[in-house]
Amino acid sequence: MTRPTHTAAALTLACALALPTSPARARTPDPKAPARAAEAGPALDLSGLDAEQQQLLAGWAKTAFCYCGCPHTVDQCMREHRTCKHAARMATFAGRLVRAGAKKDDLARLVSSYYASFDKRAKIDVSGFGPPLGDPSAKITMVEWSDFTCPYCQLVRPVLESFVEAHGGRVKLVYKPYPIESHPGALELAQAGEWARDEKVFWPMHDALFSSPGSHAPDELAAIAREVGGDGEALKAALASGKYLEKVRASQAEARVAGIKGTPSLFLNGRALLLMDYSGEGLELTLEDEEEWAANRGWQKD
Repeated sequence: MTRPTHTAAALTLACALALPTSPARARTPDPKAPARAAEAGPALDLSGLDAEQQQLLAGWAKTAFCYCGCPHTVDQCMREHRTCKHAARMATFAGRLVRAGAKKDDLARLVSSYYASFDKRAKIDVSGFGPPLGDPSAKITMVEWSDFTCPYCQLVRPVLESFVEAHGGRVKLVYKPYPIESHPGALELAQAGEWARDEKVFWPMHDALFSSPGSHAPDELAAIAREVGGDGEALKAALASGKYLEKVRASQAEARVAGIKGTPSLFLNGRALLLMDYSGEGLELTLEDEEEWAANRGWQKD
């Protein structure tokens, strides 16, 4: 089933708490490392948190090790290892989870699951699903499995598009169909989208289908096709013959192998974005992480 429409923060936490537990790697503090101060460093952003949340985030920072591989906790890195850029991003990420309502056990598990996801990459075939939105030469490929009838896909769509536009040259967006067949018209709209790719009008058709989610009848879809510069009768013929049904089914099957359970589902260079934080700030953080991983084939060591 598609995810229900909620506020971004509530949805982020609700989806995140459903993740399987991924144990953190055991780390042993360096006995030669300087002693930690009693309070969180000034770089730890505690704004917008109540007293309990501040204590939670500060306590987490004193026990969680920085993912760059240095022998410091996040708190130590932010106080004493000022050249480390990883700790600040990690703390910002944890802070967003706390602000969304994560509790102590959830926080450690969710942070661990997020960083563990970088080692797990799905093989996703994007050939035949172009053109991408954004610069085709961008090194980071963001694949969105989506459903034109999904209300949350409708809400996420402008956020993703604006993000790609604002990060020209850094990331491109590829749309792949995952129609939820219990939704009336979902399968027909997905096929209409794939027809539009062959007609070189995919993104105008994409926008039109999201703007008219109730238009399922062949004549209605044909009218939309004509509005975006396509041949409406050709679309009706393609739907009647099931010309694009196999392609849509293959996309659904590939998505299931990749582990998706609902729409929208986002992958960056094959890595599932486990925490569905599709806000501009959340996407910026994960893009920076992905760029570092891609450039260094892992985390850059300080």
